[in-house]
Amino acid sequence: MGRWVIVAACLVYGFSLLAVIGTDPRPFPIVDRFPQVAIPKDTEQLIGMSLNVYHAEPFTLYLKALDQIAETGFNSVQVVTPMFQRDGSASQIELLRGPGRGPSRQQLVTILRRAQSLGLRTCFMPQVNFTEPRGNEWRGKIQPDQWSAWWSSYEVAIEYFLGIAIDVGTDLFSVGCELLSTQKPEHLSRWQALIAKSRKSFNGHLIYSTNWDAYDKVGFWRSLDAIGISGYWDLTTHAADRDNPTDRDLQARWHQIIDQVLAFAESQRRPVLLSELGYPCLPWALKDPWNYVPVGNMTADEKIQWRGLKSFLDAWRELIVPPQTEPTIQNRDRRILGVLFYEWDVYHRGDDQDTGYGIRGKSSHQLLKSWIGIPEESGS
Repeated sequence: MGRWVIVAACLVYGFSLLAVIGTDPRPFPIVDRFPQVAIPKDTEQLIGMSLNVYHAEPFTLYLKALDQIAETGFNSVQVVTPMFQRDGSASQIELLRGPGRGPSRQQLVTILRRAQSLGLRTCFMPQVNFTEPRGNEWRGKIQPDQWSAWWSSYEVAIEYFLGIAIDVGTDLFSVGCELLSTQKPEHLSRWQALIAKSRKSFNGHLIYSTNWDAYDKVGFWRSLDAIGISGYWDLTTHAADRDNPTDRDLQARWHQIIDQVLAFAESQRRPVLLSELGYPCLPWALKDPWNYVPVGNMTADEKIQWRGLKSFLDAWRELIVPPQTEPTIQNRDRRILGVLFYEWDVYHRGDDQDTGYGIRGKSSHQLLKSWIGIPEESGS
């Protein structure tokens, strides 16, 4: 009798599990409780750089940047490009093109196809920027006068960028980036409808990218293929002196973050992509890495950027593996899809005034090359 009770319970559990999986638009096979994503050349995680294509002048700089990203040993690139609204209260999104605005459609197509020709996998991420911001407002705090009009406008803009992703055949497409005020429950149905419509025509994988402190406040992860997180965590919370954290302080904080991120990935049955991870060359970079605005005539602090990236590589070494050394997908953690470092700056090259996130010409560039396994003399 007890044996038949066990069998019946197993059947009920099995049907329940199938019912749950069936509700997902594109469920991942579950192996050891961890999700797995089927990506091209699936023996590798996505290990790459973000390339902001905001102005595209001169255009040749962007094509050269892709060559340099590939030479560094990365296997992926994330192309970030803008759509515009006037300020946080505006209800209309515009696709502005030309000098000082966004690149043309053909320029974006050329950049993405050039990346593919170099063997780079491509993630395409449009994001909302302001033309006339009020104070320090940003896309995460938009509050349009008419939400319905804003959503209609946003959907049109996403359809435009998705058309490029479809034509080029990008590996991933991001339906949104850091739109924190739209992550409230009242907007859930709009996100689900937008994602469902995008999935009908796009054969790649769909993501959304949110902030490090807001990924647990997104209600539509199960409609997507991966959880995108902009990883600008405060690394100094365990330090007695938060202005001068020790390496041990940084590692303690990272391991706390890792435990939280992996637990969340399991709860959502979706892998995590660190869609942005970087540090400006400013004194507070380990505490507030999201703050890239220098005060006065500050000189770049290259060492602080190096420390941030080195602490990340050390803490995540069992989870994120360089492309050249990763043997098989079975030997990597299925909860982590990869990391896209921020950023490759086409306009700066590491002088004393280069306080931004760009790694080109800085010790951080050589750090990442060495981690990947590329000799110093083989790239610039």
